[in-house]
Amino acid sequence: MAKIDSRLIARIVGPVLFALALAFGPSELTPEGRKTLGITAWMITWLITEAVPIVATSLLPIILFPLLGVTTSRAAAAPYGNDLVFLFMAGFFIATALEYWQSHVRVAYKLVLAIGLTGKRAVLGIMLATGFISAWISNTATTAMMYPIAIAVGALFASDEAGDKVRTALMLGVAYAASIGGVTTMIGSPPNLVVVGAINELAGESISFAQFMTLGAPISLLLLPLCWFILSFVCFRTNADLGANARQVIKARLDALGPIRGGEKRVLIIFVATAIAWFLRERKDFGGFEIPGLADVFPRLSDTGIGVAAAILLFLVSGVTREGVKRPLLTWDEARKIPWDVLLFFGGGLSLADQIEQQGLTTWMAGHLEGLAGMPPVVLYLGLAVTVLILSELASNLAVAAMMMPICVALSQSLGQPPMVLMLVAGFAASTGFMLPVATPPNAIVFGSGLISVRQMAKAGFLLDIVAIIVVVGVLALLTPIVIG
Repeated sequence: MAKIDSRLIARIVGPVLFALALAFGPSELTPEGRKTLGITAWMITWLITEAVPIVATSLLPIILFPLLGVTTSRAAAAPYGNDLVFLFMAGFFIATALEYWQSHVRVAYKLVLAIGLTGKRAVLGIMLATGFISAWISNTATTAMMYPIAIAVGALFASDEAGDKVRTALMLGVAYAASIGGVTTMIGSPPNLVVVGAINELAGESISFAQFMTLGAPISLLLLPLCWFILSFVCFRTNADLGANARQVIKARLDALGPIRGGEKRVLIIFVATAIAWFLRERKDFGGFEIPGLADVFPRLSDTGIGVAAAILLFLVSGVTREGVKRPLLTWDEARKIPWDVLLFFGGGLSLADQIEQQGLTTWMAGHLEGLAGMPPVVLYLGLAVTVLILSELASNLAVAAMMMPICVALSQSLGQPPMVLMLVAGFAASTGFMLPVATPPNAIVFGSGLISVRQMAKAGFLLDIVAIIVVVGVLALLTPIVIG
Protein backbone atom coordinates (compact mmCIF):
# COMPACT_ATOMS: atom_id res chain seq x y z
CA MET A 1 0.00 0.00 0.00
CA ALA A 2 1.43 3.38 -1.02
CA LYS A 3 2.43 5.67 1.83
CA ILE A 4 0.24 8.77 2.20
CA ASP A 5 2.16 12.00 1.65
CA SER A 6 1.00 14.12 4.61
CA ARG A 7 2.72 17.22 3.28
CA LEU A 8 0.91 16.96 -0.04
CA ILE A 9 -2.40 16.64 1.82
CA ALA A 10 -1.54 19.71 3.93
CA ARG A 11 -0.69 21.67 0.78
CA ILE A 12 -4.21 20.95 -0.48
CA VAL A 13 -5.94 21.48 2.87
CA GLY A 14 -4.59 25.04 3.23
CA PRO A 15 -6.26 26.45 0.08
CA VAL A 16 -9.39 24.35 0.78
CA LEU A 17 -9.78 26.00 4.19
CA PHE A 18 -9.36 29.37 2.50
CA ALA A 19 -12.14 28.53 0.03
CA LEU A 20 -14.43 27.35 2.84
CA ALA A 21 -13.88 30.56 4.80
CA LEU A 22 -14.63 32.56 1.68
CA ALA A 23 -17.84 30.67 0.96
CA PHE A 24 -19.17 30.02 4.45
CA GLY A 25 -17.38 32.60 6.62
CA PRO A 26 -19.30 34.65 9.22
CA SER A 27 -21.76 37.04 7.64
CA GLU A 28 -20.76 39.74 10.15
CA LEU A 29 -17.39 40.01 8.43
CA THR A 30 -16.83 42.01 5.26
CA PRO A 31 -15.70 40.13 2.12
CA GLU A 32 -12.16 41.32 2.87
CA GLY A 33 -12.54 40.04 6.43
CA ARG A 34 -13.57 36.58 5.21
CA LYS A 35 -10.64 36.53 2.82
CA THR A 36 -8.30 37.42 5.68
CA LEU A 37 -9.83 34.65 7.82
CA GLY A 38 -9.24 32.18 5.00
CA ILE A 39 -5.64 33.28 4.46
CA THR A 40 -5.06 32.92 8.22
CA ALA A 41 -6.33 29.32 8.16
CA TRP A 42 -4.22 28.62 5.06
CA MET A 43 -1.01 29.97 6.59
CA ILE A 44 -1.48 28.28 9.97
CA THR A 45 -2.07 24.93 8.25
CA TRP A 46 1.11 25.24 6.22
CA LEU A 47 3.15 26.52 9.16
CA ILE A 48 2.20 23.78 11.62
CA THR A 49 2.50 20.94 9.08
CA GLU A 50 5.55 22.50 7.35
CA ALA A 51 3.93 21.50 4.09
CA VAL A 52 6.19 23.95 2.25
CA PRO A 53 9.34 25.72 3.44
CA ILE A 54 8.58 28.29 6.15
CA VAL A 55 9.90 31.15 4.02
CA ALA A 56 7.47 30.33 1.22
CA THR A 57 4.54 30.42 3.64
CA SER A 58 5.86 33.68 5.10
CA LEU A 59 5.67 35.36 1.69
CA LEU A 60 2.02 34.46 1.05
CA PRO A 61 0.67 37.81 2.38
CA ILE A 62 2.59 39.74 -0.28
CA ILE A 63 0.93 37.64 -2.98
CA LEU A 64 -2.55 36.94 -1.65
CA PHE A 65 -3.59 40.19 0.01
CA PRO A 66 -3.09 42.36 -3.12
CA LEU A 67 -4.32 39.61 -5.48
CA LEU A 68 -7.58 39.26 -3.56
CA GLY A 69 -8.07 43.00 -3.14
CA VAL A 70 -7.65 42.98 0.64
CA THR A 71 -4.91 45.62 0.62
CA THR A 72 -2.12 46.99 -1.57
CA SER A 73 1.28 45.40 -2.15
CA ARG A 74 2.90 48.33 -0.33
CA ALA A 75 0.72 47.82 2.76
CA ALA A 76 1.22 44.04 2.73
CA ALA A 77 5.00 44.37 2.43
CA ALA A 78 5.48 47.20 4.95
CA PRO A 79 5.43 44.95 8.07
CA TYR A 80 8.44 43.03 6.73
CA GLY A 81 10.39 46.21 7.55
CA ASN A 82 8.95 46.57 11.06
CA ASP A 83 11.46 47.80 13.62
CA LEU A 84 11.16 44.49 15.51
CA VAL A 85 12.58 42.70 12.46
CA PHE A 86 15.68 44.89 12.73
CA LEU A 87 15.87 44.26 16.47
CA PHE A 88 15.95 40.54 15.70
CA MET A 89 18.66 41.12 13.10
CA ALA A 90 20.76 43.06 15.61
CA GLY A 91 20.26 40.33 18.21
CA PHE A 92 21.44 37.70 15.74
CA PHE A 93 24.54 39.79 14.95
CA ILE A 94 25.37 40.13 18.65
CA ALA A 95 24.85 36.40 19.15
CA THR A 96 27.13 35.63 16.20
CA ALA A 97 29.91 37.78 17.66
CA LEU A 98 29.53 36.14 21.08
CA GLU A 99 29.76 32.76 19.36
CA TYR A 100 32.90 33.63 17.38
CA TRP A 101 34.76 34.91 20.45
CA GLN A 102 33.34 32.05 22.60
CA SER A 103 32.00 34.47 25.20
CA HIS A 104 28.71 32.60 25.43
CA VAL A 105 30.61 29.35 26.03
CA ARG A 106 32.34 30.83 29.08
CA VAL A 107 29.00 31.94 30.54
CA ALA A 108 27.42 28.57 29.71
CA TYR A 109 30.21 26.61 31.43
CA LYS A 110 29.86 28.65 34.62
CA LEU A 111 26.08 28.40 34.54
CA VAL A 112 26.10 24.60 34.15
CA LEU A 113 28.67 24.19 36.93
CA ALA A 114 26.41 26.25 39.20
CA ILE A 115 23.04 24.62 38.43
CA GLY A 116 23.89 20.98 37.75
CA LEU A 117 24.96 18.55 35.07
CA THR A 118 21.64 17.03 33.95
CA GLY A 119 19.42 18.15 31.10
CA LYS A 120 16.49 18.90 33.39
CA ARG A 121 18.60 21.08 35.70
CA ALA A 122 20.14 22.92 32.76
CA VAL A 123 16.69 23.78 31.40
CA LEU A 124 15.51 24.94 34.83
CA GLY A 125 18.59 27.11 35.39
CA ILE A 126 18.31 28.79 32.00
CA MET A 127 14.59 29.41 32.51
CA LEU A 128 15.04 30.92 35.98
CA ALA A 129 17.78 33.26 34.74
CA THR A 130 15.72 34.28 31.70
CA GLY A 131 12.54 34.80 33.71
CA PHE A 132 14.28 36.99 36.28
CA ILE A 133 15.97 39.20 33.68
CA SER A 134 12.74 39.50 31.66
CA ALA A 135 10.94 40.98 34.67
CA TRP A 136 13.10 44.11 34.31
CA ILE A 137 14.08 44.22 30.61
CA SER A 138 11.78 43.73 27.60
CA ASN A 139 11.20 40.06 26.89
CA THR A 140 12.45 40.52 23.32
CA ALA A 141 15.79 41.93 24.47
CA THR A 142 16.06 39.25 27.15
CA THR A 143 15.61 36.49 24.58
CA ALA A 144 18.22 38.04 22.30
CA MET A 145 20.64 37.99 25.26
CA MET A 146 19.90 34.48 26.56
CA TYR A 147 19.39 32.29 23.52
CA PRO A 148 23.08 32.13 22.47
CA ILE A 149 23.94 31.08 26.04
CA ALA A 150 21.26 28.38 25.87
CA ILE A 151 22.72 27.17 22.56
CA ALA A 152 26.14 26.87 24.19
CA VAL A 153 24.68 24.90 27.12
CA GLY A 154 22.86 22.59 24.70
CA ALA A 155 26.08 21.96 22.77
CA LEU A 156 27.54 20.29 25.87
CA PHE A 157 25.10 17.38 25.53
CA ALA A 158 25.64 14.43 23.21
CA SER A 159 24.51 14.50 19.59
CA ASP A 160 21.82 11.89 20.08
CA GLU A 161 18.07 11.80 20.64
CA ALA A 162 18.37 12.57 24.36
CA GLY A 163 20.65 15.52 23.66
CA ASP A 164 18.32 16.82 20.97
CA LYS A 165 15.44 16.82 23.44
CA VAL A 166 17.49 18.87 25.90
CA ARG A 167 18.41 21.39 23.19
CA THR A 168 14.77 21.72 22.12
CA ALA A 169 13.63 22.21 25.72
CA LEU A 170 16.36 24.80 26.27
CA MET A 171 15.30 26.86 23.26
CA LEU A 172 11.62 26.75 24.10
CA GLY A 173 12.47 27.36 27.76
CA VAL A 174 14.18 30.64 26.90
CA ALA A 175 11.23 31.88 24.82
CA TYR A 176 8.57 30.81 27.27
CA ALA A 177 10.46 32.02 30.35
CA ALA A 178 10.99 35.42 28.71
CA SER A 179 7.25 35.80 28.14
CA ILE A 180 6.36 34.44 31.59
CA GLY A 181 8.93 36.59 33.39
CA GLY A 182 7.66 39.61 31.49
CA VAL A 183 4.31 39.53 33.28
CA THR A 184 5.97 39.98 36.69
CA THR A 185 6.23 43.77 36.60
CA MET A 186 4.60 46.57 34.64
CA ILE A 187 7.93 47.23 32.90
CA GLY A 188 8.52 43.60 31.90
CA SER A 189 6.73 43.65 28.54
CA PRO A 190 5.04 46.20 26.23
CA PRO A 191 1.49 44.80 26.77
CA ASN A 192 1.86 45.53 30.49
CA LEU A 193 2.58 49.19 29.80
CA VAL A 194 -0.43 49.37 27.46
CA VAL A 195 -2.69 47.99 30.20
CA VAL A 196 -1.38 50.36 32.87
CA GLY A 197 -1.80 53.37 30.58
CA ALA A 198 -5.29 52.31 29.48
CA ILE A 199 -6.42 51.79 33.08
CA ASN A 200 -5.49 55.39 33.75
CA GLU A 201 -6.82 56.92 30.53
CA LEU A 202 -9.92 54.82 29.76
CA ALA A 203 -11.05 53.62 33.17
CA GLY A 204 -10.05 56.73 35.13
CA GLU A 205 -8.27 54.59 37.73
CA SER A 206 -4.67 53.78 38.56
CA ILE A 207 -2.65 50.75 39.56
CA SER A 208 0.68 51.08 41.36
CA PHE A 209 3.89 49.22 40.60
CA ALA A 210 3.48 47.22 43.82
CA GLN A 211 -0.16 46.33 43.06
CA PHE A 212 0.71 45.18 39.55
CA MET A 213 3.62 43.08 40.84
CA THR A 214 1.40 41.56 43.55
CA LEU A 215 -0.74 40.18 40.71
CA GLY A 216 1.99 39.49 38.14
CA ALA A 217 4.58 37.83 40.39
CA PRO A 218 2.30 34.95 41.51
CA ILE A 219 1.42 34.26 37.87
CA SER A 220 5.09 34.14 36.95
CA LEU A 221 6.12 32.11 40.00
CA LEU A 222 3.45 29.50 39.25
CA LEU A 223 3.94 29.34 35.49
CA LEU A 224 7.74 29.03 35.40
CA PRO A 225 7.96 25.69 37.25
CA LEU A 226 4.85 24.40 35.47
CA CYS A 227 6.40 25.32 32.12
CA TRP A 228 9.63 23.56 33.11
CA PHE A 229 7.65 20.46 34.07
CA ILE A 230 5.81 20.43 30.73
CA LEU A 231 9.05 20.79 28.76
CA SER A 232 11.26 18.42 30.77
CA PHE A 233 8.83 15.77 31.97
CA VAL A 234 6.03 15.72 29.37
CA CYS A 235 6.99 16.96 25.90
CA PHE A 236 10.76 16.39 25.82
CA ARG A 237 11.33 13.94 28.63
CA THR A 238 14.91 12.71 28.86
CA ASN A 239 17.44 11.54 31.42
CA ALA A 240 20.36 13.10 29.57
CA ASP A 241 23.31 14.17 31.68
CA LEU A 242 26.89 15.14 31.05
CA GLY A 243 28.49 12.08 32.64
CA ALA A 244 30.38 11.32 35.83
CA ASN A 245 33.50 13.25 34.85
CA ALA A 246 31.62 16.18 33.34
CA ARG A 247 32.45 18.63 36.13
CA GLN A 248 36.18 18.06 35.70
CA VAL A 249 35.90 18.22 31.91
CA ILE A 250 33.95 21.50 31.99
CA LYS A 251 36.37 23.03 34.51
CA ALA A 252 39.24 22.02 32.25
CA ARG A 253 37.54 23.61 29.24
CA LEU A 254 36.89 26.75 31.25
CA ASP A 255 40.53 26.93 32.31
CA ALA A 256 41.59 26.38 28.69
CA LEU A 257 39.70 29.52 27.68
CA GLY A 258 42.06 31.50 29.90
CA PRO A 259 41.31 34.96 31.25
CA ILE A 260 38.91 37.29 29.45
CA ARG A 261 41.03 39.43 27.14
CA GLY A 262 41.37 40.82 23.63
CA GLY A 263 38.36 40.64 21.36
CA GLU A 264 36.32 38.57 23.80
CA LYS A 265 36.62 41.28 26.42
CA ARG A 266 35.44 43.95 23.99
CA VAL A 267 32.51 41.84 22.78
CA LEU A 268 31.41 41.29 26.37
CA ILE A 269 31.70 45.01 27.11
CA ILE A 270 29.42 45.82 24.15
CA PHE A 271 27.03 43.02 25.15
CA VAL A 272 26.76 44.18 28.78
CA ALA A 273 26.50 47.85 27.76
CA THR A 274 23.65 46.93 25.38
CA ALA A 275 21.81 45.06 28.14
CA ILE A 276 22.22 48.03 30.50
CA ALA A 277 20.99 50.42 27.80
CA TRP A 278 17.94 48.22 27.20
CA PHE A 279 17.23 48.26 30.93
CA LEU A 280 17.71 52.02 31.26
CA ARG A 281 15.88 53.06 28.08
CA GLU A 282 12.53 53.70 29.76
CA ARG A 283 12.00 55.60 33.00
CA LYS A 284 11.49 53.08 35.82
CA ASP A 285 8.73 53.88 38.31
CA PHE A 286 8.96 51.64 41.38
CA GLY A 287 5.91 53.03 43.15
CA GLY A 288 7.15 56.49 44.13
CA PHE A 289 10.83 55.85 43.44
CA GLU A 290 11.83 56.69 39.87
CA ILE A 291 14.97 56.02 37.85
CA PRO A 292 15.33 58.39 34.85
CA GLY A 293 15.65 56.68 31.49
CA LEU A 294 17.64 57.31 28.33
CA ALA A 295 14.34 58.17 26.65
CA ASP A 296 14.16 61.27 28.85
CA VAL A 297 17.20 62.55 26.95
CA PHE A 298 16.53 60.83 23.60
CA PRO A 299 12.70 60.58 23.41
CA ARG A 300 12.66 58.53 20.21
CA LEU A 301 15.31 56.02 21.23
CA SER A 302 14.04 52.44 20.93
CA ASP A 303 15.26 48.95 21.79
CA THR A 304 15.81 48.48 18.06
CA GLY A 305 18.01 51.58 17.89
CA ILE A 306 20.11 50.36 20.81
CA GLY A 307 20.49 46.89 19.29
CA VAL A 308 21.43 48.16 15.82
CA ALA A 309 23.95 50.60 17.35
CA ALA A 310 25.58 47.67 19.17
CA ALA A 311 25.64 45.63 15.96
CA ILE A 312 27.35 48.46 14.06
CA LEU A 313 29.94 48.77 16.83
CA LEU A 314 30.81 45.11 16.35
CA PHE A 315 31.81 45.86 12.76
CA LEU A 316 33.76 49.00 13.75
CA VAL A 317 35.66 47.82 16.84
CA SER A 318 38.64 45.50 16.41
CA GLY A 319 39.99 42.88 18.78
CA VAL A 320 42.95 40.54 19.03
CA THR A 321 42.36 36.78 18.77
CA ARG A 322 44.17 34.20 20.91
CA GLU A 323 46.48 33.67 17.94
CA GLY A 324 47.45 37.35 18.04
CA VAL A 325 45.53 38.38 14.90
CA LYS A 326 43.82 41.77 14.93
CA ARG A 327 40.42 41.78 13.24
CA PRO A 328 36.91 43.31 13.59
CA LEU A 329 34.75 41.83 16.32
CA LEU A 330 32.33 40.80 13.58
CA THR A 331 32.93 40.44 9.84
CA TRP A 332 30.31 40.32 7.12
CA ASP A 333 31.30 36.74 6.21
CA GLU A 334 30.16 35.74 9.69
CA ALA A 335 27.18 38.09 9.86
CA ARG A 336 25.72 36.91 6.56
CA LYS A 337 25.17 33.46 8.09
CA ILE A 338 22.46 34.62 10.50
CA PRO A 339 18.98 33.10 9.90
CA TRP A 340 17.62 35.64 7.42
CA ASP A 341 14.67 33.33 6.76
CA VAL A 342 13.42 33.98 10.30
CA LEU A 343 13.33 37.72 9.61
CA LEU A 344 11.11 37.09 6.58
CA PHE A 345 9.05 34.65 8.61
CA PHE A 346 8.35 37.18 11.34
CA GLY A 347 7.61 39.86 8.74
CA GLY A 348 4.99 37.56 7.21
CA GLY A 349 3.43 37.06 10.62
CA LEU A 350 3.28 40.80 11.19
CA SER A 351 1.71 41.35 7.77
CA LEU A 352 -0.98 38.77 8.54
CA ALA A 353 -1.54 40.23 12.01
CA ASP A 354 -1.91 43.73 10.56
CA GLN A 355 -4.75 42.63 8.26
CA ILE A 356 -6.41 40.57 11.01
CA GLU A 357 -6.70 43.82 12.94
CA GLN A 358 -7.49 46.08 9.95
CA GLN A 359 -10.27 43.84 8.62
CA GLY A 360 -12.06 43.61 11.96
CA LEU A 361 -11.40 39.97 12.87
CA THR A 362 -10.20 40.88 16.36
CA THR A 363 -13.27 43.02 17.08
CA TRP A 364 -15.54 40.32 15.64
CA MET A 365 -14.12 37.70 18.00
CA ALA A 366 -14.22 40.00 21.02
CA GLY A 367 -17.82 40.96 20.26
CA HIS A 368 -19.02 37.46 21.07
CA LEU A 369 -18.04 37.96 24.70
CA GLU A 370 -21.26 39.83 25.43
CA GLY A 371 -22.98 36.46 25.43
CA LEU A 372 -21.25 35.76 28.75
CA ALA A 373 -23.33 38.35 30.59
CA GLY A 374 -24.78 36.96 33.80
CA MET A 375 -22.15 34.24 34.13
CA PRO A 376 -20.02 33.87 37.31
CA PRO A 377 -16.90 36.11 37.29
CA VAL A 378 -14.51 33.16 36.79
CA VAL A 379 -16.40 32.11 33.65
CA LEU A 380 -16.32 35.69 32.33
CA TYR A 381 -12.59 35.94 32.93
CA LEU A 382 -11.99 32.55 31.31
CA GLY A 383 -13.98 33.48 28.20
CA LEU A 384 -12.11 36.78 27.89
CA ALA A 385 -8.70 35.18 28.47
CA VAL A 386 -9.30 32.42 25.90
CA THR A 387 -10.42 34.96 23.30
CA VAL A 388 -7.35 37.12 23.88
CA LEU A 389 -5.09 34.05 23.82
CA ILE A 390 -6.41 32.96 20.41
CA LEU A 391 -5.95 36.47 19.06
CA SER A 392 -2.42 36.77 20.46
CA GLU A 393 -1.41 33.52 18.73
CA LEU A 394 -2.32 35.10 15.39
CA ALA A 395 -1.62 38.79 15.91
CA SER A 396 0.91 40.93 17.75
CA ASN A 397 0.32 40.59 21.50
CA LEU A 398 0.97 44.31 21.83
CA ALA A 399 -1.66 45.11 19.17
CA VAL A 400 -4.13 42.68 20.78
CA ALA A 401 -3.63 44.25 24.22
CA ALA A 402 -4.13 47.75 22.79
CA MET A 403 -7.23 46.70 20.84
CA MET A 404 -8.82 44.93 23.81
CA MET A 405 -8.57 47.83 26.28
CA PRO A 406 -11.51 49.94 24.95
CA ILE A 407 -13.47 46.71 24.33
CA CYS A 408 -12.97 45.71 27.98
CA VAL A 409 -14.24 49.10 29.14
CA ALA A 410 -17.36 48.72 26.98
CA LEU A 411 -17.85 45.10 28.07
CA SER A 412 -17.56 46.01 31.75
CA GLN A 413 -20.97 47.71 31.60
CA SER A 414 -22.81 44.86 29.86
CA LEU A 415 -21.03 42.18 31.90
CA GLY A 416 -21.35 44.02 35.20
CA GLN A 417 -17.64 43.77 36.03
CA PRO A 418 -15.07 46.42 37.06
CA PRO A 419 -13.26 47.60 33.91
CA MET A 420 -9.83 47.40 35.59
CA VAL A 421 -10.23 43.70 36.31
CA LEU A 422 -11.25 42.87 32.72
CA MET A 423 -8.35 44.97 31.41
CA LEU A 424 -5.88 43.10 33.64
CA VAL A 425 -7.24 39.73 32.53
CA ALA A 426 -6.87 40.72 28.87
CA GLY A 427 -3.42 42.20 29.44
CA PHE A 428 -1.97 39.16 31.17
CA ALA A 429 -3.64 36.79 28.69
CA ALA A 430 -2.02 38.68 25.80
CA SER A 431 1.38 37.46 26.99
CA THR A 432 0.37 33.78 26.93
CA GLY A 433 0.77 32.93 23.24
CA PHE A 434 3.13 29.95 23.21
CA MET A 435 2.05 27.84 20.20
CA LEU A 436 3.32 29.65 17.11
CA PRO A 437 6.61 31.39 16.27
CA VAL A 438 4.66 34.48 15.15
CA ALA A 439 2.77 34.73 18.46
CA THR A 440 5.52 36.60 20.34
CA PRO A 441 8.95 38.02 19.51
CA PRO A 442 10.67 35.55 21.93
CA ASN A 443 9.08 32.63 20.06
CA ALA A 444 10.32 33.97 16.73
CA ILE A 445 13.86 34.55 18.00
CA VAL A 446 14.40 31.03 19.35
CA PHE A 447 12.77 29.55 16.25
CA GLY A 448 15.68 31.12 14.39
CA SER A 449 18.09 28.81 16.20
CA GLY A 450 17.08 26.02 13.84
CA LEU A 451 16.86 23.64 16.81
CA ILE A 452 13.08 23.54 16.97
CA SER A 453 10.26 23.02 14.49
CA VAL A 454 6.87 24.69 14.35
CA ARG A 455 5.32 21.34 15.24
CA GLN A 456 7.42 21.00 18.40
CA MET A 457 6.55 24.54 19.47
CA ALA A 458 2.86 23.96 18.77
CA LYS A 459 2.86 20.72 20.78
CA ALA A 460 4.45 22.21 23.90
CA GLY A 461 2.77 25.58 23.44
CA PHE A 462 -0.72 24.10 23.29
CA LEU A 463 -0.31 22.47 26.71
CA LEU A 464 1.27 25.59 28.16
CA ASP A 465 -1.51 27.79 26.74
CA ILE A 466 -4.09 25.74 28.64
CA VAL A 467 -2.10 25.84 31.90
CA ALA A 468 -1.33 29.56 31.51
CA ILE A 469 -4.97 30.53 31.04
CA ILE A 470 -5.98 28.54 34.13
CA VAL A 471 -3.21 30.19 36.19
CA VAL A 472 -3.97 33.73 34.95
CA VAL A 473 -7.71 33.42 35.56
CA GLY A 474 -7.25 31.66 38.90
CA VAL A 475 -4.75 34.17 40.30
CA LEU A 476 -6.70 37.22 39.16
CA ALA A 477 -10.06 35.86 40.38
CA LEU A 478 -8.47 35.19 43.77
CA LEU A 479 -6.27 38.25 44.21
CA THR A 480 -7.89 41.21 42.42
CA PRO A 481 -10.62 41.64 45.09
CA ILE A 482 -7.84 41.77 47.71
CA VAL A 483 -5.25 43.84 45.83
CA ILE A 484 -7.44 46.44 44.14
CA GLY A 485 -10.76 45.95 45.93
